[in-house]
Amino acid sequence: MCYDSAALSKRSLDYAKRVGYGPETIEELEQQFLRLREISGPVFHANGYDHPALPIVLEEEEKKEVKLFQWGLVPQWTKNLEQAQQVWNRTLNARSETIFEKPAYREAAEKRRCLVVLDGFYEHHHKGSRTFPYYIQMANKEPMIMAGIYERWLNPEDQNSLFTFSIVTTQANSLLQKIHNNPKMKEARIPLILSREKQELWLSKLSPVRDKKTFAEIFKPIASEELIAHTVAPLRGMRKVGNVPIAQEEKVYPELMQEDSDEHGQISLF
Repeated sequence: MCYDSAALSKRSLDYAKRVGYGPETIEELEQQFLRLREISGPVFHANGYDHPALPIVLEEEEKKEVKLFQWGLVPQWTKNLEQAQQVWNRTLNARSETIFEKPAYREAAEKRRCLVVLDGFYEHHHKGSRTFPYYIQMANKEPMIMAGIYERWLNPEDQNSLFTFSIVTTQANSLLQKIHNNPKMKEARIPLILSREKQELWLSKLSPVRDKKTFAEIFKPIASEELIAHTVAPLRGMRKVGNVPIAQEEKVYPELMQEDSDEHGQISLF
């Protein structure tokens, strides 16, 4: 599952070009991303359980808008803040296979779909008694656009609104099956990373009843060849590096390296 991510460390124009069409729309989105970066600063590493505010793109009246929402969906039926704080630790990710069935996600999945705009995400690889963090990004180094769902929850105690989202996940591709090998989990997962065509379909008015075949296509994982991954410094515990640029930089662990190099003349980690 995806519980660690990175965002807003690239040029704002890069994000705008990945989600917008046409010069005017791209320019407007670029300005929105610039404003968000001024508010939150770049995110080199964020832990989902801290519920960071991250950029999402939603469509209102056929116009794309960039917002900062907190990670961890709080459904509209949540009764109070105490329940909200219990729920959103369990809703960082929403499984695509059951997203239209689970009460926590069903309404948002039908009516409030969004794009989550990130630079990449982190997963841990297990070997023996140790875990090794990996940073996964697009092979072309462009921003990574994931499928998301969002909610606006009104706190009945103080009438303040909480804007939250969840990242949709799907079955892992071959790369993530190798990396995300947690023995305590039944299967490896990967965020639902969207192509340009799938972005527009995800934001459209598709119906889970009428458009099952289309959703089945959307929910297919991205090809392994479109991603690259490398090990990084510890993300958790006493030695964690925190939200700094080196969180994304490669760190070599000798215990993971094979003796033989791959076809590119580099050391292969698998």
